[in-house]
Amino acid sequence: MSSFAIAGYEVRRLLRDPALPTLLVLLIGLGGYAAWNGADWVHKREAAIGLIKAAEQARLADSREFVVQSYPSVILPITQPVLPRAAMAPLSVGQADAYPFAADTVPLGDYTSLFRRVWADIGSPTVRAAGRFDLAFVVVFLLPLVILAATYDLWSRERERGVAAMVLSQPVAVGPLIVVKALARGLVVLLPSTAIILSVAALAGARESIGLTALALAVLAYGGFWLAVAVIIGLVARRSTEAAIAAGAVWLLVVVMVPSLCLAAVDLAAPAPSEMHFATEVKARTAEISERQRLYREANPTPARVPTPRIPDRLRDRYADRVALDRELAAMIAAHHQAKDARRHVLDTVRFFLPSVAMQDALDRIAGSDADRALAFESQARAAQSELRLMFKDYLDRDALVTPAEYDNLPAFRFRESGGAFQAGVLADLAALLVATLLILIAARALRGKAETP
Repeated sequence: MSSFAIAGYEVRRLLRDPALPTLLVLLIGLGGYAAWNGADWVHKREAAIGLIKAAEQARLADSREFVVQSYPSVILPITQPVLPRAAMAPLSVGQADAYPFAADTVPLGDYTSLFRRVWADIGSPTVRAAGRFDLAFVVVFLLPLVILAATYDLWSRERERGVAAMVLSQPVAVGPLIVVKALARGLVVLLPSTAIILSVAALAGARESIGLTALALAVLAYGGFWLAVAVIIGLVARRSTEAAIAAGAVWLLVVVMVPSLCLAAVDLAAPAPSEMHFATEVKARTAEISERQRLYREANPTPARVPTPRIPDRLRDRYADRVALDRELAAMIAAHHQAKDARRHVLDTVRFFLPSVAMQDALDRIAGSDADRALAFESQARAAQSELRLMFKDYLDRDALVTPAEYDNLPAFRFRESGGAFQAGVLADLAALLVATLLILIAARALRGKAETP
């Protein structure tokens, strides 16, 4: 019997199974609800960004009035950079609430003022939420169940019905036979499932062609991994009940238990630094240094200059104090970031050994809700604040007031995307999935002898 005949038989048998339409309808329903959640989150995030931009424009207009009236100071705008939503944002929004999406760049602001909204809500249940029911959840958690439900009894059914003994009496290689059966069933389930996921993602607003292409490849790679798992189960399990239990156990192990245990191990090896403790320490240290600087200025006032500068010397004193404050806090901040970077490095390494985590990371990166993009925004926002501070210092050094023309031409913040749907992180995740699939197929080849007994 040829491979095409076997594949055709498996396809016809699966299409006659009433469970297949039920699984696909269930996937459509859950995927549609997840897509609606993603679209709703994007709508709320864009509304919040709109409010921030409106408030920023009002503040800029007020500040410009002082510039026009030649207010004796250096009036530079307090801008509010925002992290724009990515084109594929509705795909994965589970952890995006925990990342800063707006900043406040103040020329003489301290470390905590840049993301003061995040620091104010540092203990909020919203920030600490485990995540939302989004399309990434459907793909990572539910798609494997759909695939396993259609492929778990690849060889066990034949054994139960006595067909296996008849097949084994013929000159047929059992290993390739099971692989062909898995591919035939997998394509009947995986291709419609991929089409469903792409359709609901597009309906939710994730319509970027390259992003949808990356999503399709990720879903197919993840589905291929679970088809390889089904092959292993088909080789080992002798009864359909055993195969069903094994499929459920593998899903629970790969998707739930192992990632949780690995996270617990990472917490022991590289514990996450406490943001609450860090925030408290920084604020306490800032208050201590600021009080010391205030007492010093009171005891050692800056002598009055003749002629009187156009910009008061108190602003120069304030600038010097702020620079000194940042210098004293630098070691504490660097140590905190070093601890966070060490933990992120461990997590980035572990994900390559966990297919479900690699898939979640790939979806987050495609959607633009990954940590790397958030950290890039933080870095660019801090760079914008540093640039504004240097500009402030230049006006102090020149003792020059800001003119209306200069104010109107001040540089605006523009977030620079560092990657795309096929960024290095996504490619690495896809490679990890392919390697995991290959390793399972190698193991299946070593176990093919187990299928040769009816």
